[in-house]
Amino acid sequence: MTLRRRSIPASFALALYEYLDRKGIHSDQLLQLPRPPQDTLLNAEMPIDVWRQLLERAAVYLDDPRLGLHLGQTIIPRHAGVLGYVIMASKTLGEAIARFHQYQRLIYDVTPLIVREEGGAMELVWDAQHGRPGPLVDETAVTALVNFLRRLTSPDLPPQRVDFINPTPESSAAYMDYFGCPVRFEQPETVIRIPASALAHPLTTSDPAMLTMLEAQADSLLARLPRESPLVDDVRRRISRLLSDQHLDIAAVAECMGVSTRTLQRQLAAEGTSFLKEVGAVRREIAERYLRETNLGLVDIALILGYSEHSAFTRSFIRWTGMSPNKYRRQGVSLIGDFDGHSQPPFRSG
Repeated sequence: MTLRRRSIPASFALALYEYLDRKGIHSDQLLQLPRPPQDTLLNAEMPIDVWRQLLERAAVYLDDPRLGLHLGQTIIPRHAGVLGYVIMASKTLGEAIARFHQYQRLIYDVTPLIVREEGGAMELVWDAQHGRPGPLVDETAVTALVNFLRRLTSPDLPPQRVDFINPTPESSAAYMDYFGCPVRFEQPETVIRIPASALAHPLTTSDPAMLTMLEAQADSLLARLPRESPLVDDVRRRISRLLSDQHLDIAAVAECMGVSTRTLQRQLAAEGTSFLKEVGAVRREIAERYLRETNLGLVDIALILGYSEHSAFTRSFIRWTGMSPNKYRRQGVSLIGDFDGHSQPPFRSG
């Protein structure tokens, strides 16, 4: 389980101060927090709870429950720092989205992004299991991303659908007008659905030479962020060693770690996970690697993963990825392709 800082870069929050400035409002006085300087670096963090409070305070003052929709349309690349320019320098819309997926933690280290293929379209998905940051936070982020993609391609580029997990507002007309597609609320996931045909759209800002330098900088920033907790990392290593045992259970792992089953359960719960979740995460990672990098049959992979039948493995894989193991293997990579030359596919849920 990746450690989430539950924060945004202060450079992203700068957009709110500038939005209030344009309305003639003394933003520092209203928000009661000094504004981030113009040259704020991405490693200057703002906790997501503070960000939500600032948005709520501004929305009340402005009497604007749709502040997220309005503010998101003003966010431009410099507010996203290195990530914004990495996306701009990409060759196509598909590559830009792939890089957003790769580096999302630099701009929104709250809910992990899942990218999946669904019915000839690509879906960007944020689930509700990692906390609900609130309607204003969600709507600002989703609007900003769509606005960003339109700036890079075409102003009339519509998503096929936008879903929010938040309550239905009094009127959703403004959302449908802006996004130009059906917008649904009170959904189990936050989703931006983009037609596959749009992924090849070239970006006018593409700059391969600049991209190389920017990616190196983004990789350096990403490497500084926390990854796995020591406990979860240890549990996953022990699960992988015991995985082929069809009777693998938490008691066996707890014994290897020298703690009681109940203690390990409590420790994992404190990390926001569970034994079953970690077994699933290890199985998925190993399954994807074997499907990409070997010619092993599904029966063999199922046995390695500790399944008694390959049909059970297939059902699990479909639940993880939305596609069958055979389809995953045939594709090799996702809709947007192996954009960076690495063996890892860009569509990873983490």
